[in-house]
Amino acid sequence: MTSRYSVKIDPDICISTGNCVRRAPQAFAFGDDDVSVPQPGAAGLSDDQLIQVARGCPVGAISLHGDDGQEVDLYPA
Repeated sequence: MTSRYSVKIDPDICISTGNCVRRAPQAFAFGDDDVSVPQPGAAGLSDDQLIQVARGCPVGAISLHGDDGQEVDLYPA
């Protein structure tokens, strides 16, 4: 099942730990400035996989957005 979420990374927050790149190399890579950049392969991951990768970012630089453009709550009650 492919994701319905789009991925955004805030380059001002990303500290280049590489957690996302290691966990999902088809979905994330380092750009020229060593900041993580979403890759087309992100669409092939499930929503749950993307949520787990986003939660694994130590500084919260990864956000997920639904079809309506609204940010997904990574830690719902």
